[in-house]
This record gives sequence, C-alpha cells and structure tokens, in this order.
Amino acid sequence: MPTYEFQCQSCQKEFTVIQSISEHGKNPVHCPECQSDNVKQLMSVFTAQTSKKS
Repeated sequence: MPTYEFQCQSCQKEFTVIQSISEHGKNPVHCPECQSDNVKQLMSVFTAQTSKKS
C-alpha cells in the first residue's frame, strides 16, 4: 500500500499515513500528536521493488 507523508501545520510534526489509493483523499487526515486536521501533504520519494535482478 502507498505511504503518504504529512506535516502538521499546528505543531510541525511530520508523520506517515498508509492508505490505499482509493482511500486517499476521502477521509481527512489528523495529526497523531495534536489531533489537528490542519495538515499538509509533503512530496515523497517513490520506490518500486521488482523481481528482476540487475
């Protein structure tokens, strides 16, 4: 499942949320530290694993 990185605009804590693509954007994200919903999604690095060996 994809992971999304957020930063709380109230307490500045950065945190990660694991959601399916279909869930993303449907429910508001809350900060685990202060429970604020004033969060901003951060740019994340995408990595993929394949079974093919180099």
